[in-house]
Amino acid sequence: MIGTIGKRDFYPAVTEYLHRCLNYDNVIVIVFSGAAVPAVLYKKIYGPDVFRYLAEQYLPAAYLLDPIYHFHLRRGEPGLYRLLDVAPDQFRRSRYFKWYYGRIGITDEISVVLPIGESATITISMGKDGSSGQVFSQKVEECLRSHEPVIMSLLRAHWVASEAPPAIEARSMSITDGLIAAMRRHHGVLLSKRQAEVALLILQGHSSPSIGLHLGVSPQTVKVFRKQLYNKCSLSSQAELFALMMPILERATS
Repeated sequence: MIGTIGKRDFYPAVTEYLHRCLNYDNVIVIVFSGAAVPAVLYKKIYGPDVFRYLAEQYLPAAYLLDPIYHFHLRRGEPGLYRLLDVAPDQFRRSRYFKWYYGRIGITDEISVVLPIGESATITISMGKDGSSGQVFSQKVEECLRSHEPVIMSLLRAHWVASEAPPAIEARSMSITDGLIAAMRRHHGVLLSKRQAEVALLILQGHSSPSIGLHLGVSPQTVKVFRKQLYNKCSLSSQAELFALMMPILERATS
């Protein structure tokens, strides 16, 4: 791994090293840069193809609801994280979790997360899928953590020694503003900024108290915004909200 720093086969070497520390079923290296579409640098599977929806659903829009993406946006501390460590409080009950993670079959995931500079984050996500019928034990997680200083140092060294991923043009407006514009254009519905923010937080898997903490309002106020949102869009459930919003998010990011 040390010998591949700055070279094209660095990430295959890193993930092989990690596989000896942690017997995962699948791995993917993604670099997030600001609010741009993530760049997939490497992926490998040892079982079912858990990345089969990557190009057609995750990269076009689904990443906007992903916990690791939002951890990147808020510039979380570098470290090793299980998915639920950084996810909203109702993530496993969210429609997004059932629609994406439920379909691809990942049963457990641990990610190496390394913020770089002001706006980039390197992530290496290692997963278990249904074929193994297992999750990562505390013992193997502790083993991986004993290698954390080496992994982080080598990722930093490679980033400095290699060319940065190809630049991707940043969005001209925030995802909230894009959602408002797309709802007006395609459905004739004029959402307020707060209603759009609540919609996105619901889809990510936040409860009303959690949304209130994010927006600095009370849970009761969140319920008012949620009711206004559902009435404007003629919705009665989170499933209907998800079905309406996912195509809109794809349009807002394209």
